Amino acid sequence: MQKVLVWGMGLSGRAAVELLREKGYQVYQGDDAQGQDYREYLSVVDTVVLSPGVPPTHSLWQEAERKELEVIGELELAWRFFKGRALAITGTDGKSTTTRLVYLMLRECYANVEEGGNIGVPFSKIVLENPTCLAVLEVSSFQGKTLKGFRPYGGAFLNFAEDHLDWHPNIEDYLWSKRNIFSRQEEEDFILLNAFNPWVRETKSKARRFLLLEEGSHGYIRQGKAFFLGEELFSTDRLKIKGSHNLQNALFAGAMARLMDVPVEVIREVLYTFSGLPYRLEYLGNFGGVEVYNDSKATTVNALRSALESFEEGKVVLIAGGRDKGGDFEGVRELVKKKTKACILIGESKERIAKAWSGCEVYLAGSLEEAVERAFKVASPGDVLLFSPACASFDMFRDYKERGEKFKELTNAMKGSS
Repeated sequence: MQKVLVWGMGLSGRAAVELLREKGYQVYQGDDAQGQDYREYLSVVDTVVLSPGVPPTHSLWQEAERKELEVIGELELAWRFFKGRALAITGTDGKSTTTRLVYLMLRECYANVEEGGNIGVPFSKIVLENPTCLAVLEVSSFQGKTLKGFRPYGGAFLNFAEDHLDWHPNIEDYLWSKRNIFSRQEEEDFILLNAFNPWVRETKSKARRFLLLEEGSHGYIRQGKAFFLGEELFSTDRLKIKGSHNLQNALFAGAMARLMDVPVEVIREVLYTFSGLPYRLEYLGNFGGVEVYNDSKATTVNALRSALESFEEGKVVLIAGGRDKGGDFEGVRELVKKKTKACILIGESKERIAKAWSGCEVYLAGSLEEAVERAFKVASPGDVLLFSPACASFDMFRDYKERGEKFKELTNAMKGSS
């Protein structure tokens, strides 16, 4: 690696350029959004660093491989200059919450710990500023696909369900990209795996394996208590975060923290005070007797399933829809039918979802504004208004954060006018 092309000038791309320049490499950069042409660089570079947003079908990726250039991502690039230890957390859903919980637990006991990766701070920026730290990293499948040397000391594979088939060529490639995160671990490392999910459970790694969630496995939840290696970690009724999926996230976080020698007392203190991340089943308040939740980060059908399972039957007024990522909407039809009072659908996928959810009470809306207005008309005191799109945001918004902020703004406006 001597001359490098970094393609995609988002947060991770800019951090990669900064790191490479600091290390004395000759760097070229560009971005599709700026109308630049990558072809002029391919004859002078030996390595291409791609943004996670660049899919394998992109002509740059294919042309670089045809020319036998090295193709990596920003996470792999940063790893090559990292001198500390890394913990890697992945899964279809729950990565961000679990990563944050692990970080909060570790920072109480370690003087030099950082959080980043797919959440917040790019790994390149962490390496540039603090190369010897303990790094708690959220790792996506996009990042996992281009890893070649990355070896986390500790890992957690939370769950796996069909997703990102607009980026990966098939579900097998999506799964391989997740498993690849842990494929270079050694015997002194460790990995936490979801015992219930065969795709996750069968992940190959030389690391010490710990199975979670199944009764009798290394870690499980029983009668309102969470246990790991025979030790009680926490009481579920004292958690502020809602939903069975968040109980699982808490168990994974607590187990990883214990394997890093964090005392149980610290784990409990963090879990009992943690109120969740924005846009992840975030409670916005009571609006005229209607409880409102903002789950804009729910970009998968599996995330929607988890959200719906957190509420009573027949009480949910659901707003969903956006850009379809190839999700199995038919697979949640019965759950939607059981849990919802009505569904208001938006975005490019609304007709497809409406067809998949035949038998449910469904309304189509031309905008999020229209959807929120309709939802409040349908909802009665005692109901739940849940914004859980199960789709990407890019057809209507820049990202899930902008979408979530717009939902907050609209609901607050409705409260002000009531």
